[in-house]
Amino acid sequence: MTGPRATPGAAARLRSAVERSASESGMVLDAAQRALLGEVSEAAERWAGGGADAPIGVFVHGPAGRGKTWLAAEIFAAIDAPPPVKRRVHFHTFFQELQRRFGARMTARDAIESTVAELLDGARVFFFDELHVHDPGGASLLNRLVAELVARRIPTLLTSNYAPEGLLDNPVFHHVVEPSIGLIREHFLVRTLDGGSDYRTVAPASRPERGFGSGRWIAFGPRGDALSAARAAGLAPPEPHESTTVLDGHRALRALAVRRSEATQGVGATAEVWFAFADLLEAPSIAEDYLELAAAFDRWVLADVPPLSGASREARQRFVGLLDVLVHADAPLTVLARTDRAGFVDISDPPPDLFRTVSRLALLGEVGPE
Repeated sequence: MTGPRATPGAAARLRSAVERSASESGMVLDAAQRALLGEVSEAAERWAGGGADAPIGVFVHGPAGRGKTWLAAEIFAAIDAPPPVKRRVHFHTFFQELQRRFGARMTARDAIESTVAELLDGARVFFFDELHVHDPGGASLLNRLVAELVARRIPTLLTSNYAPEGLLDNPVFHHVVEPSIGLIREHFLVRTLDGGSDYRTVAPASRPERGFGSGRWIAFGPRGDALSAARAAGLAPPEPHESTTVLDGHRALRALAVRRSEATQGVGATAEVWFAFADLLEAPSIAEDYLELAAAFDRWVLADVPPLSGASREARQRFVGLLDVLVHADAPLTVLARTDRAGFVDISDPPPDLFRTVSRLALLGEVGPE
């Protein structure tokens, strides 16, 4: 196993680095997080020593908001290896790259092989964040990735809301992901992280000034309208002449407005995009579109948002994917909605992973109708 640098006391130093980072951020690790940190630190020391009996990696799963991504990211940052050989990949980015290769007219096998090879060539530590699989294509890609991680013995951190056996739980297709499940159970430490609290639902002492959590959920109620709610919240609603098209060709989407500010006094230029819910999510948009748009626009406003029960099944799932992308990009989101957050997610047939979306929406400050 070629992994992090082998140095005496690596486990203790890794634990100290993560605990120090938490303290500097005003955070206190709960008992479950401390226990997991201890186990992963010991595993990392064994990776550094090149022990043949060391697990390939750690698969951390548990409910939303328990700190899986935060803790894994801190551990990943603290592992002693040169930055060029440390690879962190988010679920949606992984599949975006695969879609790009499909677009280059590769066969499915070649696209999967080349995507995995590009991710792993030269890697000595790998972090795959927010793993979730709901279709056979995703399962096939995961199978190849996990098999290659095991074959190359690359120390790996995986996070997921699902236990291995919960991946692709559709009984018709579950067999497709079973090779990955078997390898994970055989070669990884599999641990649950659940301290009992969704930390995203705990109101912060003060609202963040930047990032996704600085956004707002503004409910204007059944008798209100999005534009009036925007004005009341101090926003400048788009004028009709600001309507424009983003993305190209068959991927073109209508935006209510695109607003850019120039770089001033050493501060980088910013770009804000406004979408109506229907224009973005009732259209046949895909996660790759959201990734490209999140790279282009660092502030988002989503207007005229209905309860999920009033949206199509496809739009519901797209909203889940959009939130995944914007949280990962840490892009501020303002939502102008016809109902409050609780009413928005009150639905009898929720889309897959809505629980994660509910947790993430709790990060937004909520403003009700006057």
